Formats: sequence, structure tokens, C-alpha cells
Amino acid sequence: MVYVSDVETNTLVYMNAYLRNALGYHSHEEYVGKKCYCVLQGNDSPCRFCNNGRLEPGKFITWTYKNPIMERRFLVKDSLFHYNGKKYRIEIALDMDSEKLGQAKLLPPRTAEILNGCLQCAFETTSPDTVLNNILAYIGENLLCDRVYIFEWNHSDRMRNTYEWCAEGVAPQKQILQNESVDSIQCLFPILEEKKVIVIDDIETIAKQYPAAYVFFKSLDISSFAAGPMKNDGEIVGFVGVDEPAPRMLPLIMPILEVIGYFVVSLLKKREMIHHLQEIGFHDPLTGAYNRNALIEFAEKGSMSSAGVIYCDITGLKKINDVFGHVQGDQMIRHCYDLIHGALDTNLIYRTGGDEFVVLCPQCSQENFNEKVRQLKRLIRKDEYHIAIGYAWSDQQPLQLEAMIDQADCMMYADKRNYYAWQVAAHDDYHTYGFAREVDRCGQSKTQFCRFLENTYNDMELVFESIAQQNSSSYFYFGDMQKDLFYISDNMREDFGFENNVVSGLFRLWSQRISTPEFQDIFWQDVSAMLREKRSSHDLRYQVRDVHGNIKWVHCYGIMKWSEDKSTPLFFSGRVSHQDTDFVVDPITNFPRETSAFNQLDELRRNGQKTQIIGFSLNSITEINSTKGRAYADRLIHNIANKLTEALSWKMTFHRLEGMRCMAVVNPMCVEPNADAVAQIREIIEECYDSMGIAIHHVCSFAVMEYPFEDLTSEDMVENLVALIRIAKQETDQPYMEYSAESIKRIQQMSNMALALEQDVLNDMKNFRVVVQPVVSAKDGTVIGGETLLRWNFKGKDVSPAVFIPILERDSMIHIAGRWVFEQAARNCMQMITYIPGFYLTFNVSLNQLSDTELISFMQETLQKYQLDGSHLVAELTESCLDEQPEMLEHFVDACSEMGMRIALDDFGSGYSSLRMLLQYPSSIIKLDRSLLHEITESDQKMHFIRSIVYACHQFGKKVCCEGVERTDQNTIIRDTGCDMIQGYYYYRPMELSAVYSLLSEKAN
Repeated sequence: MVYVSDVETNTLVYMNAYLRNALGYHSHEEYVGKKCYCVLQGNDSPCRFCNNGRLEPGKFITWTYKNPIMERRFLVKDSLFHYNGKKYRIEIALDMDSEKLGQAKLLPPRTAEILNGCLQCAFETTSPDTVLNNILAYIGENLLCDRVYIFEWNHSDRMRNTYEWCAEGVAPQKQILQNESVDSIQCLFPILEEKKVIVIDDIETIAKQYPAAYVFFKSLDISSFAAGPMKNDGEIVGFVGVDEPAPRMLPLIMPILEVIGYFVVSLLKKREMIHHLQEIGFHDPLTGAYNRNALIEFAEKGSMSSAGVIYCDITGLKKINDVFGHVQGDQMIRHCYDLIHGALDTNLIYRTGGDEFVVLCPQCSQENFNEKVRQLKRLIRKDEYHIAIGYAWSDQQPLQLEAMIDQADCMMYADKRNYYAWQVAAHDDYHTYGFAREVDRCGQSKTQFCRFLENTYNDMELVFESIAQQNSSSYFYFGDMQKDLFYISDNMREDFGFENNVVSGLFRLWSQRISTPEFQDIFWQDVSAMLREKRSSHDLRYQVRDVHGNIKWVHCYGIMKWSEDKSTPLFFSGRVSHQDTDFVVDPITNFPRETSAFNQLDELRRNGQKTQIIGFSLNSITEINSTKGRAYADRLIHNIANKLTEALSWKMTFHRLEGMRCMAVVNPMCVEPNADAVAQIREIIEECYDSMGIAIHHVCSFAVMEYPFEDLTSEDMVENLVALIRIAKQETDQPYMEYSAESIKRIQQMSNMALALEQDVLNDMKNFRVVVQPVVSAKDGTVIGGETLLRWNFKGKDVSPAVFIPILERDSMIHIAGRWVFEQAARNCMQMITYIPGFYLTFNVSLNQLSDTELISFMQETLQKYQLDGSHLVAELTESCLDEQPEMLEHFVDACSEMGMRIALDDFGSGYSSLRMLLQYPSSIIKLDRSLLHEITESDQKMHFIRSIVYACHQFGKKVCCEGVERTDQNTIIRDTGCDMIQGYYYYRPMELSAVYSLLSEKAN
């Protein structure tokens, strides 16, 4: 039992739970401020035996006493400490009449003194973190240890070193012990479960029995240690450990670690309570979203290579509050928050005002961010409430988050204005908005506009000039359809070379300015259809050529007025608008962007027409950008677009989607089979790649959908088409993917997987792990190294790297994953060399990773962090890296050389330039591709050829490793070729780390 009281006033400040329960108090509030002699002794005045006057800081008075209230005998230890200028008495009482005490030994005086010192540390500050650090320091200094520390874990399989104290001259290790697998010390759990203290005075004694624990402690240069359990509600939540205690202090360790664990857990609970209170200060109580305070803190602390911001405003909240009350308004807010959260699947949602939310998407590619925005828009359109949104994305450093929020805010207000304008235009009650009509004497409907003109002075020519004057984005015209006589705006006359503002036969003359015969046909088809079908509107996008010969995309929109019986077209008024080159038209391909595709598809649906949509992606453009330069890649894309337009625009319209994806909307009149249309597009693309000397196996991937399809909107259709293209990139044996029940399921799976993958990467690589495939010496089969391989678990099952690695590369997450894999390789190798000092681990470096500007500095910092010699790590590069990233490769290789790391050329023999690579680049290890292994077993001639390659490698001082050895005959042949190392299932499959440690332990002994 423990209590603390104010020496000057004799008022109680603290009682531990054991003492509170014994005296019948349920909370601190019930006793704090009361007199100690009243609560503890039942007296009305200070105790006659009070020893406050004899207490001194750092010293204890020990005595025995029978308490009159509890009627039990206690062994009492009293001391004094100062805090905030006041003196406090601390008393620790041991129940001598307890049955447990009767069965236990009393603590040695020195042990009791150390424990009392630990308790005194608790009252020196109110910060649990500071108290824990002070306690560790007190234990370390008194037990003469090298290091004292606390490990914590929860229900996950990871543990972290949260607190440590190190003696002078001892290197801290907390930094490198933040994400350790609990498996490393799993073998020690049974001992800790029994609330026992583990004492190992020589780490070598556990090398055979507990190999994982051995390499964990040995890699930290620990030769002796002790650990005591920390339990919360009967469950182990961590342990307190000491390294290298002085031998004479070993008898004191067990009783101290047995007791201190309980006190540490109580402090950890207090820490979590404080964290919880801080958490409340950063959350909106209504929705659970973060609040403005949290946004400010994130902005101050956040470091992002790229980010997207979405600004959301709930439309009509004030009206709901005014009409239905704030309870209904709160329900609306919660509903809209749930919609945003469900659409974006992120917790970084901040409620910054009554009806406003800001969503942050850090480390998010622009493509992925745009997909999130589209998904949110789609759900808003289907919802009963409207949310106005604006958004911004940037990767320009340094990121100006506040400016991005302002930019998104401005776009949100524009969206809100458009929504209200649409609401006004679509409202049935025209009287409400001043659009009431009256009927004239002839029965014709007369608008308010007409009545205004009749009753006021006006100048229609001036009105027309005011609209068209200095308007660089739109041209205006109107005319008499029966006389075929039109009046055009000044800028239309000047920009397109008309002689006069009054133009006879405008449609015919305008068609001559349309850029291609194919677009001219489309123009006349639409005009003819408008006249034939008695339509009142004309809405078309095409390219025109101005007076200077410049080709521009334009949007032509007009309204036709017909006679009452719809037999005669009377009047036509229209507008021709430039398409925004940054949004509607892609400047490289000159294809309209997806917005125009939505309009075209919606028009098809309205007209009841069906057609085929062909989606396709241009592959390896990222690699071409990196190796040939962006201008070279842009020229390739431009050439492809021109060729497609020239050859196929008469039967399909092309649109540029996000990234390297495009879409072709086939003319409904075209009845050509899908396979033929796809083959024609593929042939043109392949010819363009070949003409520029780019050799790639699969230059493009295709997906085909029918539209309209069930109840899919145009936006949903494009979204599914993009997902189908992604599947097509994996199914390279198929000419194209069709939309089907099976593909729908695949799309859903891929979407869920991609979303989960991103969340796991951003959540400190959750659900990722590494395994190691051992590499053996070809001479005797002994283990000498291993390859680090990345694994990802999704819904309880491992996903093939062939599936998730491309997603990581596509969504720009490979940089984060690559650095994490390197750190795992360094950490694991640090532990594995405790068994085999010459052991090495390889790690793969992809083409995309070479563009990671932070990779090299991260590798240097990691080696320093784990104090690992770079010679134990080998970077595996594929031939594509060597051939396609020469400048970045040279920089990377030089940096590796400075760090002492070697380079391995992976998949050697799978490309067309292997021998040149062998001579040109400073690789230390050549890994023969498994395809060569199959050739070796086919004939002696091919085996001699492989033997000559091995010989050549040896002549250049390179070691050779053969991959993919699975059978006895293959192993025999490979050893006969002179290879130095072998990797394959014949010896070992990829192994979990615990199995690797057991293997190394077995081999080392």
C-alpha cells in the first residue's frame, strides 16, 4: 500500500488502488484534500507518532505498526521528496498479516530501497513519459546495467521499444527496434505468462534451443539480459528488460522486475488516458472526423512528396436547420460525412466548419486521386443530398497545403454556383424565379424577355457586340434559315477569314473550315439529322482550321426555331467555343478528354443508339520517359494519335483518358467485329513503336465494352473500362478483355485490392512482410546468403507479387515499398550474420526505384542506423534497368560502391544484350535466368554454351548464381558448369524469417 501526503497541511494527495480498496474509496476525488490522520488512522488530530520532522529526501525510515482501522500489522517505509516547492511524505506499507506475505520472502533492504526510489520518481513530474524514463535511469544506475528498456505490443504481431536508458558509452538501440516481429521472442512467452522473470547470464546458452531469440539479442551485441513481464488484465502487453547487469546485482534483479512491471503498466494506462484526451481535442464530436486543430497540426508536421485536397460543402444545410431543426441538420451532416468517408475510404477527413469538410490524400498519385474524386462525384449524384466539391493536386515541392486548400475552396464555390444555377433552370415553378409567360392575342406564348423588349428602348446590335466583343474563347452567329443568311461576330469573321459579318450559306462555308473530311462528314450528318428529326438543338465537337492554318478543337452548340407545325426551320442561333486545351483537349494527342466522351456517350443514350467502346493503354511509356526523355515519349504518343486519327476517325472517335489510356467510341453505323477494330488500332500502335526503334513485347492492352450497358452511367462506364484495361495488362495472352460477369468480379476484386494495398502501404506497410530464399554454395550446398522477397497478405491470403508489384509501380507506391524492403534486408542481415559472419542478403531494385531521389540517402542512413557493413547487402538489377536507365544506373552503382555494397545482374540471359551488359557494368554477381536452365538440359551443345558464359564471367572476376534449380539432374549439370552459387526449390523454397533463423542455427552448429 502506498500513499502521499502534503507535509505542511497533512492532506492526502495520492493513494494507490490497493489502499483505496482497503479503506472503501472508489475514486481519488473521494479522499484527495482530506487529512491523512483522519482517513488512515481515524483520528481528529495529527498522530502522536508522526515522524514527518525526521524524514529526509533519499532516505527511508523503516518501522512496524498495527493500523486501528484495518486491524492489520504493516511493515512501513517512509521518505520525503520535494515537488514544485512543496514537501511531500511518501509511505509504503507491506501487509505483514497477508497470507501471501506469509508464503513469501521479505524484500532485501537494497531491493526495497531501489523500488522505493522508483516510486519516488513517480512523483517528480506529472508526465508519464518522463516518469518512465526516470525509473529506467534509476534502475540502470543502481543495477549497474548497460541498458534498461521497455518493449510494448498489442494484439498485432509486432513489438516496439518505447523507452530506454543507456549507460555512458553504450549506443542507443530504440530507433532500430520500432517494428520487430513478436516471433523473435515468442519462445520466451511461456515464462513471462507465468509472471516469472527471465534471467539469461550467457546468451550463447540459448543459441540452439531458441535460434530466433538468440539472433535477436546477439545482433544487438547483448551477452546477458533479464526481462520481467508487463501484464494488463492478465494479458502480456510487453516486458521490462535490462542488458549486461553487473554479476553481483543479479540477486536483486528478479524481485525488482517482478514488482516494477505492475507500476509500469499503470503509468502506460495513464499515458494512454492523456493521449485519449488529446485525441478528443482533435476530433469533431458529431461525426468523428478530425477538426480544424488536427488539420493545422497535420499541416505543420506533415511531409509529403505529393498530395491531393478535396474541399466539400454540404449544400442546403442552413435551410434544413431553419425548416426542420438542428437535429435533422445534424443527421444530414453525419450522413454526408459517411458518404465522403465511404467514397474515399480515408480517415484524413477534417470538419473545418459547420457544413464544410476538407479531405487530404497524401502520397497519392494524380491518377489515383482523380479516381477518388470521380468516385465521390458519382456517389453524390446518386444521393438525396448534394455536396459541392472542389479539388487540387500537386507534387511540386515544397507542397503549399494552405494554397491547395484555397484552390480547392474556389473550385468548390464554382461547383456550388453551377448547382444553384441548374436548380433554378430546372425548377418547375417559373413564377418563383420571374420567368412567367403570358399568351398574346394570337395564342403564342410571349416571354418576359419579349415583353421587356416591347416596353423598353433597346439596341440588339449593341447587345450582340457586347457579348462577342473581346471574347477570345467563343464565336457567335444567328440567321434566317429560309434565306440562308447569317450574321457572325467580328472575332469569327477575323479568325476564320470571312469577308463580311453578313454571310450567305454559312453552314457550307463553315464546313470548308473543318479540318478533315471525316469531321466534315460528321458535321453534315448531324446537320442532316437535325433537319430530318426536327431537332431543336445542335451539339457537336470537332476540329477546325483558322485563317492562320492552326487546328483547334471547338464545341459547336446552337438552337433551331421551327414553324408551329415543325415543317419549316425558321431561325438558328449558335455559339462556337474553343475547347480548354488544358482540360477538354489533350495537347499531345489532340484527342478530346473524357469530359467530351461523357457528353458523346450521353447523347448516344438519349438517341437510343448502341455502340462499342474500345479502351486501350500505351505500355512502357514511363520507362521511355526515363530512358529516352519526355520529349521523345511525347513524340511517340503524338505520332500514334495522328496515325489513328488519319486512318480510323471516319468510324470511331478517340478520347484521351487519365495516364496513358485512351478510348475509342465506335460509330453506331459501323458493324465491324470488335476483333478487327482492335487489330487495326494495335497494328498502328505497333508500327509507331517500331518506327521509333522501341522494342517492347506488349505495346498496348485492350478492353471492349458495349454501351449503353444496363444502368451504367457514362462516368461508371469509363471507370469500369479503365479497370478492365488494367486487367488486360495482366492477361497478356488475350487480345482484349470484354466486359462480362467474370470481368466485373475481377474489376471489383482489383479495385478492392488496389485500395487495400494503398492503405496498407500508407499504414507503415501493414500486412507486408519479407521472406528469404536461401542461396547455397555450388561446391558443397552450404547456405551462404539469401534473396529478400516481398510478400503481401490480402484478406488472409498471400497475393502473387506479379499482381501487387505492378499496382505499386502504377500508383507510385513502389518507392515507399522499396525503401521498406531495403530496411528489412538490413535489419535481418544484421541478425543473420551472428550465425554466419559472411552471410549476405540481396534485395531487388526495379526500374521505377532508380528514379527515387531519396533512395540512396535512405540506404546510407539505414546502414548507419543498424551499424551494418554494406558488404553484406547486394542490389539485384534486371537487364532493363541496365539498358534503359544508364545515367540513373551509373549514379546508383557509384553510390552502392561507396557504401561497400555489391551489384548483382538478375535474369541474365533473358534479354538481347546480355554480353554487352557483362562487359559494360560493374556487377559482382551474375544470376543466370531460369530459362537458360531449361536450355542446358536439352543438349550438350547448349550446356557447353552456358559453360562458356560462366567461364567468361569468371575471367571478368564475377561470380555466377543459377536460379530455378528444382531437380537432381539440373543440380548435377549446374554444378558441372562451374557456377559458384545455386538458388532454387531443389535446396530451399522462400522461407519465413523464423525458419531461416532455425536453419542458420542448425548449419552454424
